Amino acid sequence: MHACSSCSNTSVQRITNWWEKEGVTVEKWQPSSQQRIGIIFLKSLADYEEAISFLQLQVKGKGHRVCVLNLDATVFDTESKVRILKYGADYFFESSLLNDQYEAVVARLIRWVTIDSLLLSPIITSRVAGNSLVLSQTLRQVIEVSFFSKNNLLLLGERGVGKEQIACIVHELDPRDRKGELIILDCTTLKKELSGSELFGHEKGAFTGADSSREGAIALANNGTFFMDEIVELPFNLQAEFLRVIQEGSYKRVGSNNWRHSAFRLIAATNKDLRQCTADGEFRSDLLDRIDTTSIQLPSLNQRREDIPAIIDFYLAKFFSKHAPFVEKEVYEFLTQRDYPGNVRQLKNIMQNIFMKYSGKGPITLGDIPWIMVLPVHSPHSEQDKWYDEQGFLSALQQAIDSGYDLKQIEDVIQAITTRITLNKVGKNKEASRILGKSERWIQLQKSKERI
Repeated sequence: MHACSSCSNTSVQRITNWWEKEGVTVEKWQPSSQQRIGIIFLKSLADYEEAISFLQLQVKGKGHRVCVLNLDATVFDTESKVRILKYGADYFFESSLLNDQYEAVVARLIRWVTIDSLLLSPIITSRVAGNSLVLSQTLRQVIEVSFFSKNNLLLLGERGVGKEQIACIVHELDPRDRKGELIILDCTTLKKELSGSELFGHEKGAFTGADSSREGAIALANNGTFFMDEIVELPFNLQAEFLRVIQEGSYKRVGSNNWRHSAFRLIAATNKDLRQCTADGEFRSDLLDRIDTTSIQLPSLNQRREDIPAIIDFYLAKFFSKHAPFVEKEVYEFLTQRDYPGNVRQLKNIMQNIFMKYSGKGPITLGDIPWIMVLPVHSPHSEQDKWYDEQGFLSALQQAIDSGYDLKQIEDVIQAITTRITLNKVGKNKEASRILGKSERWIQLQKSKERI
């Protein structure tokens, strides 16, 4: 917790007392702090710039979550509040506008503490490995939608990133009473002539070969969770019928005139651009609106490369149970340097082949890696991966030009943002100056000028 030492507000003391009951040491946040949750108390408007600086250097881009509570009677304007949030705070509260400051702040802290405890639970750790910032932030979103809502969920991401594992986590975290089962349907395996039956079920004699009645995936998912992988492959003629299921919970078996009912949480997933598929007429826009209640983008393995050693250990423990062999550091280094277009699934396949080849004595070495499966070295600066060709960056530049910014102004903004990002990462002017090839004085000037 980060607090002003001279604060005497009653709510501050109540919050502090609650925090200590949770077993958390209450102290001023230090630059080396490993705490993930904190509060900034502003005694007066004069504390504002100090709070901005603290957020910029110690919070933004580091995965910490912070509430800001203004104890002064003077209310900040909207622009100042937006700036506080932009620099890394999750909430900004005006104590003078709250009936109970304690309840408002502690409600958020309880949510965060609960999420972080679930983040370390076997429900998560038995299915996902790694502690990178991008993975932790993604899993917090997963926990939020699973544990604190009944929302349908759309999972987006490349093939092999673990969408089915996330679906399992969502189902296990779902706190519904008398929860049904998790039903998994891979829409790429649906046969066009039988897809209606797979989804809705059928009556006896509904078609050739229908020798008996059968429940479909929708009926089996009743009161549970229905995971539809690659939902974009759902035949277009069935999309309207499935839309009715989501809207009203009603459907008919193939060959039946009787309406049946099923209620479930839907988790849809795809590695395609659903908006583009909708524009191309391959996917219904009204169905997309229904399944996209909450969407989560799952990171690729290249986006969380630092998790690769933990993923290796994860599969090592699963395969060898109690007597996992030692792995030479060169193996970790070698596999961390590779590129994985198939993401975690591809790394898992390599590990399974390493385990197959391993003789059972001594450490796992580079010689145990199946060289036929070795991938090219990852190159973040390859021709197909130029950061400055990213559409978002190009669009931002176009917007700046259209708004009348000249080249010097654009350069100043880019320098300021680059300095901020570097300081967020390393925290010290000296290290930032080394990375950017600028003097510490130049870094300090950038910090004082930036008001973005």
